[in-house]
Amino acid sequence: MRTLRHIFMALQAVIILTACTADNFEYCNYQAYFYFDCNIHVGTVLEGCLSPLAPGQFCIVRQNQVNGVRHIELQLSDQVTHDVPITIDNEAQRSCILGLDNGLIIGCSSLNNGALYIFDRLCPNCLKNTMHKQLQWTNNGLWVKCPKCERCYDLNNSGYVVSGDSGDKLLRYRGSYMNSLLWIQN
Repeated sequence: MRTLRHIFMALQAVIILTACTADNFEYCNYQAYFYFDCNIHVGTVLEGCLSPLAPGQFCIVRQNQVNGVRHIELQLSDQVTHDVPITIDNEAQRSCILGLDNGLIIGCSSLNNGALYIFDRLCPNCLKNTMHKQLQWTNNGLWVKCPKCERCYDLNNSGYVVSGDSGDKLLRYRGSYMNSLLWIQN
């Protein structure tokens, strides 16, 4: 009985120590859920941002409803919005949560071996008050800027502040892109 208790305590210690790795601190705890099949939506600007052949390109992703149909809005730094209606049943029936205020920034870094970055579109430093604003493109799409506090964040470098007052880096979500399927699930 005593040996079983020691094994249980040792197992608890291992779980506690491995649960607090640096990787867990890289991601925020806010909810996000998004599924996008590039085999169905071929040639979208989002697919281009997910390509390892075009690192450093990012896309703002939002959703809206038009006549009961979900539409995904994709915007590159050129400010042109590309509309993708979600009409296939298995996609349309999936829930979709695009961060804290209906906005994600998605792309592969030109640094860090082309790592997939999924950031919330809200300024993490202004989020603490009720006057937060959505981030806007700046520096030819390499950075985003908060119109309230005027901090700029480098999308290719883990979302760190690169201009303005120091502060927290961008909120990052977990996701993967394999076999032309983008999954974001936090």
